[in-house]
Amino acid sequence: MRMKRIDSLKWDYINKHIISNSISAAFGRAKVYRTGVDGKNPNRDRLREALAGLLEASGVKYRRKVSSAEHTKTIKKISDTLSRQFKGKRLLCKDRFRIGIAQKALNVYLKYLWTLGKIVTPPHCPFDYGIIQMLPLGKEEKKALTWTKLDTIRGYQKMVEAAEIEVKSTGHTSIAEWELNAWEDIR
Repeated sequence: MRMKRIDSLKWDYINKHIISNSISAAFGRAKVYRTGVDGKNPNRDRLREALAGLLEASGVKYRRKVSSAEHTKTIKKISDTLSRQFKGKRLLCKDRFRIGIAQKALNVYLKYLWTLGKIVTPPHCPFDYGIIQMLPLGKEEKKALTWTKLDTIRGYQKMVEAAEIEVKSTGHTSIAEWELNAWEDIR
């Protein structure tokens, strides 16, 4: 048996927990599965494994600065890839892995990596109920942008644009930095 370096084993251990926590954050309040899908359905585990692989593969490119547009494409790619992979398998709600769930999983994963110093500052942040409520948007706009139901890139971009306004008005240097401060206030 070939021995792995201890630093590599430590990182593998931490990364598995980060991915698991990121997926749990994205799935926790969202209706990911169609009605009647229970914990015994093997496709549930397959979906989580596929998402874990996409998160880990995507995370590598954030060691360098990634543009807002490239980041948004990555979110869409995760959503579309998982929707295609699990289409017709009687697993996903409305047969879609929604944009809101994809953004939450990826953005939480990147937030972990960033706070650990593994990547540069990510272009966006995890958009959830608390953060959306802090955006300079009207009540109806916020309601329409419920992250658990969101399935349009345009809706996601509206949140990003509103967050950019907050960044400028609060003097932060990035959406990620603004959200980290805002999240602390929410807690």
